[in-house]
Amino acid sequence: MKKTLFFLLPIFLLFASCADVKTTEAIQNQNGTLTFNLSNLPALDDSLVLAAWIINDAGKVIHKFGKLTTSGSSFTGSFPLSLNDYQQNTNNQFVCVSIEDRDSTLNDTTTSNVFLLISKIRTNEAQLSVVPKNPVGIAFGSDFDDQKYLGTDTSSVVPPSFYTAKGVYTIFTPTGANVNTNSGIWFLNYKSADVYETGLRLPELPSGWTYKGWVKVNGNYLSIGEFKLATGNDAQNPFVGVNAMPTYPGEDFLQNSPSGFTFPLDLAGQEVMISVEPNGFNGYNKNKPFPLFILTGSIPGSVSNTTSTSLQNNFTNFPSGSAVYKINIY
Repeated sequence: MKKTLFFLLPIFLLFASCADVKTTEAIQNQNGTLTFNLSNLPALDDSLVLAAWIINDAGKVIHKFGKLTTSGSSFTGSFPLSLNDYQQNTNNQFVCVSIEDRDSTLNDTTTSNVFLLISKIRTNEAQLSVVPKNPVGIAFGSDFDDQKYLGTDTSSVVPPSFYTAKGVYTIFTPTGANVNTNSGIWFLNYKSADVYETGLRLPELPSGWTYKGWVKVNGNYLSIGEFKLATGNDAQNPFVGVNAMPTYPGEDFLQNSPSGFTFPLDLAGQEVMISVEPNGFNGYNKNKPFPLFILTGSIPGSVSNTTSTSLQNNFTNFPSGSAVYKINIY
Protein backbone atom coordinates (compact mmCIF):
# COMPACT_ATOMS: atom_id res chain seq x y z
CA MET A 1 0.00 0.00 0.00
CA LYS A 2 1.35 3.43 -0.93
CA LYS A 3 2.00 5.68 2.05
CA THR A 4 2.28 9.46 1.84
CA LEU A 5 3.84 12.03 4.16
CA PHE A 6 2.58 15.60 4.34
CA PHE A 7 4.45 18.56 5.82
CA LEU A 8 2.39 21.73 6.22
CA LEU A 9 4.04 25.16 6.01
CA PRO A 10 1.50 27.87 6.78
CA ILE A 11 2.45 31.15 5.12
CA PHE A 12 -0.12 33.51 6.56
CA LEU A 13 0.81 37.14 6.56
CA LEU A 14 0.60 37.29 10.32
CA PHE A 15 -0.73 34.62 12.67
CA ALA A 16 -0.51 30.87 12.17
CA SER A 17 -0.06 27.68 14.13
CA CYS A 18 0.39 24.01 13.44
CA ALA A 19 1.58 20.85 15.15
CA ASP A 20 4.97 19.31 14.40
CA VAL A 21 4.97 16.60 11.71
CA LYS A 22 7.70 13.98 12.23
CA THR A 23 8.81 10.68 10.77
CA THR A 24 11.50 8.10 11.41
CA GLU A 25 10.44 5.72 8.61
CA ALA A 26 12.84 4.75 5.85
CA ILE A 27 12.22 6.74 2.68
CA GLN A 28 12.53 4.76 -0.56
CA ASN A 29 11.10 7.27 -3.06
CA GLN A 30 12.98 10.61 -3.18
CA ASN A 31 10.53 12.40 -5.51
CA GLY A 32 8.24 14.85 -3.75
CA THR A 33 6.24 17.98 -4.49
CA LEU A 34 5.64 21.30 -2.75
CA THR A 35 2.08 22.52 -3.31
CA PHE A 36 1.04 26.13 -2.71
CA ASN A 37 -2.54 27.16 -1.91
CA LEU A 38 -2.76 30.96 -1.72
CA SER A 39 -5.77 33.26 -1.40
CA ASN A 40 -6.58 36.99 -1.23
CA LEU A 41 -3.59 37.77 -3.46
CA PRO A 42 -3.35 41.40 -4.62
CA ALA A 43 -4.10 42.13 -8.28
CA LEU A 44 -0.67 43.12 -9.62
CA ASP A 45 -0.29 45.50 -12.52
CA ASP A 46 1.27 44.30 -15.79
CA SER A 47 4.83 45.08 -14.65
CA LEU A 48 4.87 42.75 -11.62
CA VAL A 49 4.58 39.02 -10.94
CA LEU A 50 4.73 36.68 -7.93
CA ALA A 51 7.50 34.06 -7.59
CA ALA A 52 8.14 31.22 -5.12
CA TRP A 53 11.44 30.31 -3.45
CA ILE A 54 13.23 28.72 -0.55
CA ILE A 55 15.79 31.09 0.97
CA ASN A 56 18.03 31.03 4.04
CA ASP A 57 18.06 33.56 6.89
CA ALA A 58 20.69 35.61 5.03
CA GLY A 59 18.37 36.00 2.04
CA LYS A 60 20.36 33.63 -0.19
CA VAL A 61 18.33 31.57 -2.65
CA ILE A 62 18.42 27.85 -1.83
CA HIS A 63 15.77 26.69 -4.31
CA LYS A 64 13.93 28.59 -7.07
CA PHE A 65 10.43 27.34 -7.96
CA GLY A 66 9.63 30.08 -10.49
CA LYS A 67 6.94 32.60 -11.37
CA LEU A 68 3.34 31.97 -10.32
CA THR A 69 0.42 32.27 -12.75
CA THR A 70 -2.49 33.31 -10.57
CA SER A 71 -6.19 32.76 -11.16
CA GLY A 72 -7.90 35.92 -9.98
CA SER A 73 -6.88 36.43 -6.35
CA SER A 74 -5.74 32.84 -5.76
CA PHE A 75 -3.03 30.39 -6.75
CA THR A 76 -2.83 26.61 -6.46
CA GLY A 77 0.12 24.79 -7.95
CA SER A 78 2.78 22.15 -7.29
CA PHE A 79 6.53 22.12 -7.87
CA PRO A 80 8.94 19.15 -7.79
CA LEU A 81 11.21 19.06 -4.74
CA SER A 82 13.23 15.97 -3.82
CA LEU A 83 13.35 14.79 -0.23
CA ASN A 84 17.10 15.31 -0.22
CA ASP A 85 16.67 18.97 -1.25
CA TYR A 86 13.88 19.39 1.29
CA GLN A 87 15.97 18.00 4.15
CA GLN A 88 18.85 20.28 3.21
CA ASN A 89 16.44 23.23 3.27
CA THR A 90 15.05 22.77 6.78
CA ASN A 91 17.77 24.44 8.83
CA ASN A 92 16.79 28.02 9.62
CA GLN A 93 15.35 28.63 6.17
CA PHE A 94 12.14 29.94 4.65
CA VAL A 95 9.62 29.12 1.95
CA CYS A 96 8.39 32.40 0.51
CA VAL A 97 6.52 34.24 -2.23
CA SER A 98 8.14 37.42 -3.52
CA ILE A 99 7.15 40.23 -5.89
CA GLU A 100 9.34 40.45 -9.00
CA ASP A 101 9.52 42.42 -12.24
CA ARG A 102 7.40 40.51 -14.76
CA ASP A 103 9.91 40.90 -17.60
CA SER A 104 12.92 39.86 -15.52
CA THR A 105 14.63 36.50 -15.80
CA LEU A 106 14.58 35.09 -12.30
CA ASN A 107 18.07 34.81 -10.88
CA ASP A 108 19.12 31.50 -9.35
CA THR A 109 20.91 33.27 -6.49
CA THR A 110 18.98 36.45 -5.60
CA THR A 111 15.40 37.67 -5.28
CA SER A 112 13.97 41.19 -5.29
CA ASN A 113 13.95 40.89 -1.47
CA VAL A 114 10.34 42.11 -1.48
CA PHE A 115 8.45 39.24 0.15
CA LEU A 116 4.67 39.07 0.27
CA LEU A 117 4.33 35.73 2.11
CA ILE A 118 6.85 33.72 4.09
CA SER A 119 7.12 30.87 6.57
CA LYS A 120 10.10 29.46 8.42
CA ILE A 121 11.18 25.80 8.11
CA ARG A 122 12.79 24.12 11.13
CA THR A 123 14.29 20.77 12.07
CA ASN A 124 13.94 18.78 15.27
CA GLU A 125 17.17 16.79 15.67
CA ALA A 126 17.16 14.13 12.93
CA GLN A 127 13.41 14.14 12.59
CA LEU A 128 11.60 16.44 10.20
CA SER A 129 9.27 19.07 11.61
CA VAL A 130 7.74 22.14 10.11
CA VAL A 131 6.55 24.97 12.32
CA PRO A 132 5.92 28.66 11.69
CA LYS A 133 7.67 31.41 13.57
CA ASN A 134 5.60 31.80 16.70
CA PRO A 135 3.31 33.62 16.62
CA VAL A 136 3.74 36.88 14.75
CA GLY A 137 6.89 36.61 12.67
CA ILE A 138 5.29 35.15 9.55
CA ALA A 139 4.92 38.41 7.71
CA PHE A 140 6.48 39.90 4.58
CA GLY A 141 10.18 39.23 5.19
CA SER A 142 12.51 37.41 7.53
CA ASP A 143 13.61 40.78 8.90
CA PHE A 144 10.06 41.62 10.01
CA ASP A 145 10.07 42.52 13.70
CA ASP A 146 6.64 42.98 15.19
CA GLN A 147 8.12 44.30 18.43
CA LYS A 148 8.82 47.56 16.60
CA TYR A 149 5.97 49.91 15.84
CA LEU A 150 5.08 53.42 14.77
CA GLY A 151 4.31 55.94 17.47
CA THR A 152 4.53 55.73 21.25
CA ASP A 153 1.29 53.96 22.16
CA THR A 154 2.25 51.40 24.80
CA SER A 155 -1.26 51.07 26.23
CA SER A 156 -1.47 47.43 25.17
CA VAL A 157 0.81 44.58 26.20
CA VAL A 158 0.39 43.24 22.66
CA PRO A 159 2.70 45.12 20.24
CA PRO A 160 1.06 46.40 17.06
CA SER A 161 0.66 44.03 14.17
CA PHE A 162 -1.46 44.14 11.03
CA TYR A 163 -4.14 42.35 13.04
CA THR A 164 -4.17 45.07 15.72
CA ALA A 165 -3.38 48.07 13.48
CA LYS A 166 -5.53 51.13 14.10
CA GLY A 167 -5.60 54.82 13.33
CA VAL A 168 -7.51 58.09 13.04
CA TYR A 169 -7.58 60.97 10.60
CA THR A 170 -8.65 64.61 10.88
CA ILE A 171 -10.16 66.69 8.07
CA PHE A 172 -8.80 70.25 8.30
CA THR A 173 -6.45 72.49 6.31
CA PRO A 174 -3.61 73.73 8.53
CA THR A 175 -1.41 75.05 5.69
CA GLY A 176 -4.19 77.16 4.16
CA ALA A 177 -5.57 80.61 4.94
CA ASN A 178 -8.64 79.02 6.57
CA VAL A 179 -7.87 76.04 8.78
CA ASN A 180 -11.50 74.97 9.15
CA THR A 181 -12.14 73.75 5.62
CA ASN A 182 -12.42 70.25 4.15
CA SER A 183 -9.42 70.47 1.79
CA GLY A 184 -6.88 68.63 3.95
CA ILE A 185 -6.51 65.26 5.67
CA TRP A 186 -3.93 64.40 8.33
CA PHE A 187 -3.24 61.17 10.21
CA LEU A 188 -3.19 62.76 13.65
CA ASN A 189 -5.35 62.87 16.74
CA TYR A 190 -6.72 66.42 17.03
CA LYS A 191 -6.82 67.69 20.63
CA SER A 192 -7.12 71.46 20.21
CA ALA A 193 -5.75 74.20 17.97
CA ASP A 194 -2.07 73.35 17.27
CA VAL A 195 -2.18 70.49 19.80
CA TYR A 196 -2.04 67.06 18.15
CA GLU A 197 -1.09 63.49 19.07
CA THR A 198 -0.01 60.48 17.04
CA GLY A 199 -2.90 59.15 14.97
CA LEU A 200 -1.54 55.77 13.79
CA ARG A 201 -0.48 52.56 15.47
CA LEU A 202 1.08 50.31 12.81
CA PRO A 203 3.85 47.71 12.72
CA GLU A 204 7.21 48.74 11.35
CA LEU A 205 7.70 47.46 7.80
CA PRO A 206 10.75 45.54 6.57
CA SER A 207 12.94 46.70 3.73
CA GLY A 208 11.19 46.87 0.39
CA TRP A 209 7.89 48.18 1.74
CA THR A 210 6.36 51.52 2.73
CA TYR A 211 3.00 52.89 3.84
CA LYS A 212 1.14 55.30 1.56
CA GLY A 213 -1.95 57.36 2.24
CA TRP A 214 -4.65 57.89 -0.40
CA VAL A 215 -7.94 59.69 -0.91
CA LYS A 216 -10.44 58.45 -3.44
CA VAL A 217 -12.33 61.43 -4.87
CA ASN A 218 -15.27 60.70 -7.17
CA GLY A 219 -13.70 57.35 -8.05
CA ASN A 220 -10.17 58.67 -8.70
CA TYR A 221 -7.17 58.05 -6.43
CA LEU A 222 -4.92 60.86 -5.23
CA SER A 223 -1.81 60.26 -3.12
CA ILE A 224 -1.44 61.71 0.36
CA GLY A 225 2.20 60.59 0.48
CA GLU A 226 4.52 57.75 1.50
CA PHE A 227 5.69 57.30 5.07
CA LYS A 228 7.51 54.87 7.34
CA LEU A 229 6.78 56.60 10.66
CA ALA A 230 3.59 57.80 12.31
CA THR A 231 5.28 61.06 13.30
CA GLY A 232 7.05 63.42 10.94
CA ASN A 233 5.86 64.47 7.51
CA ASP A 234 5.42 61.96 4.73
CA ALA A 235 7.83 61.89 1.78
CA GLN A 236 5.69 63.99 -0.60
CA ASN A 237 3.73 67.20 0.05
CA PRO A 238 3.27 68.82 -3.38
CA PHE A 239 -0.18 70.30 -2.77
CA VAL A 240 0.09 72.07 0.61
CA GLY A 241 -0.29 75.79 1.21
CA VAL A 242 2.17 78.32 2.61
CA ASN A 243 1.60 77.81 6.34
CA ALA A 244 3.50 75.32 8.50
CA MET A 245 2.53 71.66 8.28
CA PRO A 246 1.77 69.49 11.32
CA THR A 247 4.60 67.01 11.92
CA TYR A 248 2.48 64.01 10.92
CA PRO A 249 1.65 62.29 7.61
CA GLY A 250 -1.02 64.14 5.66
CA GLU A 251 -1.78 66.59 2.86
CA ASP A 252 -3.69 69.78 2.12
CA PHE A 253 -5.01 69.78 -1.46
CA LEU A 254 -4.73 73.49 -2.25
CA GLN A 255 -2.43 74.00 -5.26
CA ASN A 256 -0.68 72.23 -8.17
CA SER A 257 -3.76 70.14 -8.90
CA PRO A 258 -3.10 67.12 -11.17
CA SER A 259 -5.22 66.38 -14.22
CA GLY A 260 -8.75 65.32 -13.32
CA PHE A 261 -8.90 67.21 -10.01
CA THR A 262 -9.98 70.74 -9.10
CA PHE A 263 -8.34 72.39 -6.07
CA PRO A 264 -9.08 73.26 -3.39
CA LEU A 265 -10.65 69.83 -2.91
CA ASP A 266 -13.70 69.19 -0.80
CA LEU A 267 -13.04 65.83 0.88
CA ALA A 268 -16.47 65.53 2.49
CA GLY A 269 -18.19 62.32 1.42
CA GLN A 270 -15.03 60.81 -0.11
CA GLU A 271 -12.86 57.82 0.90
CA VAL A 272 -9.47 57.49 2.63
CA MET A 273 -7.12 54.51 2.90
CA ILE A 274 -3.58 53.52 3.84
CA SER A 275 -1.91 50.97 1.59
CA VAL A 276 1.21 48.84 2.05
CA GLU A 277 3.35 49.47 -1.05
CA PRO A 278 6.37 47.67 -2.55
CA ASN A 279 9.46 49.73 -3.39
CA GLY A 280 12.16 49.45 -6.01
CA PHE A 281 10.19 48.53 -9.15
CA ASN A 282 10.80 51.01 -11.98
CA GLY A 283 7.87 49.88 -14.15
CA TYR A 284 5.30 49.93 -11.37
CA ASN A 285 2.58 52.61 -11.68
CA LYS A 286 2.78 54.57 -8.43
CA ASN A 287 -0.11 56.85 -9.37
CA LYS A 288 -2.56 54.23 -8.15
CA PRO A 289 -2.47 52.27 -4.88
CA PHE A 290 -1.00 48.83 -4.51
CA PRO A 291 -4.15 46.82 -3.61
CA LEU A 292 -3.10 45.93 -0.07
CA PHE A 293 -5.03 48.27 2.23
CA ILE A 294 -4.44 47.98 5.97
CA LEU A 295 -6.70 50.87 7.09
CA THR A 296 -9.71 52.34 5.28
CA GLY A 297 -12.47 54.85 5.98
CA SER A 298 -15.39 56.79 4.55
CA ILE A 299 -15.27 60.53 5.20
CA PRO A 300 -18.66 61.80 6.43
CA GLY A 301 -20.62 64.24 4.32
CA SER A 302 -20.93 66.52 7.34
CA VAL A 303 -17.43 66.50 8.76
CA SER A 304 -16.06 68.34 11.81
CA ASN A 305 -12.71 70.07 11.35
CA THR A 306 -11.80 69.60 15.03
CA THR A 307 -12.79 65.95 15.50
CA SER A 308 -10.69 62.91 14.62
CA THR A 309 -12.39 59.93 12.96
CA SER A 310 -11.38 56.27 13.30
CA LEU A 311 -10.16 54.14 10.41
CA GLN A 312 -11.23 50.51 9.93
CA ASN A 313 -8.77 47.60 10.01
CA ASN A 314 -8.73 45.58 6.76
CA PHE A 315 -6.44 42.71 7.82
CA THR A 316 -9.07 40.03 7.19
CA ASN A 317 -8.67 40.72 3.45
CA PHE A 318 -4.87 40.29 3.47
CA PRO A 319 -3.21 37.41 1.57
CA SER A 320 -2.73 34.06 3.29
CA GLY A 321 -2.09 30.46 2.35
CA SER A 322 -0.10 27.29 2.87
CA ALA A 323 2.69 25.29 1.29
CA VAL A 324 2.43 21.51 1.69
CA TYR A 325 5.35 19.16 1.01
CA LYS A 326 4.22 15.64 -0.01
CA ILE A 327 6.22 12.53 -0.76
CA ASN A 328 5.25 8.87 -1.28
CA ILE A 329 7.58 7.02 1.12
CA TYR A 330 7.01 3.62 -0.59
